[in-house]
Amino acid sequence: MLKDIFKNMTNSNANRPILNIDNKEYYIDSLSEEGQGLVSGLRTADAQLKIYEDTLKMINIGKLKMLEDLKKILESIEPIKK
Repeated sequence: MLKDIFKNMTNSNANRPILNIDNKEYYIDSLSEEGQGLVSGLRTADAQLKIYEDTLKMINIGKLKMLEDLKKILESIEPIKK
């Protein structure tokens, strides 16, 4: 995720967000308007990925619960003998 490339400095520029790419740091406010727009887009994409990852986790939990419930139902049914 992108959380590692966006950070704030802890010195006199503490309120200036920093972009870290390829082990180089850049003040986001020093980027062009286009660059800042791309940074904003990357943040949005990262947030959306997190949402969808969480959604997939919830779907998987639901799937596992349904499988568990089905197995309980199948305990009282004789399986097909081959």
